[in-house]
Amino acid sequence: MNILKTHTLSTHQADTFLVYWTNSLVRPGGLLKVRINPSMEDAHIAAELAAMQHLLEEKCVVGNTVTGNANTQLIVSLGAIRKLHRMDSSKAHLAPYANFLTTRFAGCGLSVDKDTRWFDGLSPACAEDLLVGGPRRETVKVAGLGEVSITQHVLDRFADRFLPDTGKDKVAQTAWKKLIDTASDPSVHEVARQRLSGAAKHAHHGKQEGRYFLNARHNLVLVVTNNPCEGMRLVTTYPVNKQFHELARAA
Repeated sequence: MNILKTHTLSTHQADTFLVYWTNSLVRPGGLLKVRINPSMEDAHIAAELAAMQHLLEEKCVVGNTVTGNANTQLIVSLGAIRKLHRMDSSKAHLAPYANFLTTRFAGCGLSVDKDTRWFDGLSPACAEDLLVGGPRRETVKVAGLGEVSITQHVLDRFADRFLPDTGKDKVAQTAWKKLIDTASDPSVHEVARQRLSGAAKHAHHGKQEGRYFLNARHNLVLVVTNNPCEGMRLVTTYPVNKQFHELARAA
């Protein structure tokens, strides 16, 4: 079983938090000195979330390719993080910091533990610095385009459409892996919007219309938008229709 356990303590500096961590049941793993905007509401929660994402995705302390599954357990020091993981939190301003918990790591078990004895004796002098400028996007790579951000809503819709028979305990992990493979498949290529006379538009409240990417191997379409406040973002996936089949044969 993989575990990541974190515990956050405040310091005398309003912008600095100490996040102790371990990936072992018997010894501490290390310490992060997290610096974050002190004026941010619930900065201590954002600090622990940022530390978790850094440990999971940058330092890869539970493995390079791990995704959320029942064999990966996350243990945190703040109950608000558990609510964010369950998508039942009222702290909407923290949702961008918790996006990794509702996408790539949605299938993990997550519990709260306030015990501090496990890092007794670990000196702050050995801390590694982590500067947090804001929330970090969770992304997938779309072939021919690059990294695009993804949300829990897109993953849920992907699972509903393409994984209806997958068990509840495995659906989050399976959806993430399948979407990664689908988006990066060599058969993916962009279909010019002007060739799609009658294709559904993705235009809402003045936002730019999406770019359409056809996966000929898996028979589905990915729609990516690129708006100033969001950057490139995968907004939906859906099965190909007759028109896309005709375009694929013409390509």
